[in-house]
Amino acid sequence: MPTQVARIEQSEETQEARARRLFDEMARNIGREAVNHLKTMYPHILSEQAHHSKSWETSLVNTVRNDINWRMRPLLMAMIAMHNEWERE
Repeated sequence: MPTQVARIEQSEETQEARARRLFDEMARNIGREAVNHLKTMYPHILSEQAHHSKSWETSLVNTVRNDINWRMRPLLMAMIAMHNEWERE
């Protein structure tokens, strides 16, 4: 049943909302890759931090995600506007 609800919600999702959601997912993935890179390149430094808390990972992912979303929002909005214009033609 939950998958049916998810399908219905996705079908009702506007193209603009879908574009924003996909863009946000991409930004989150970039943040996760930044964390993975730091874990690989600097394990000796991060192992001390990891014993105390994993919140640094979430914080870094969200910081990268938010920064990408903030800086790229004008481009995304322009792309959505162009797409909407093409749809009307």
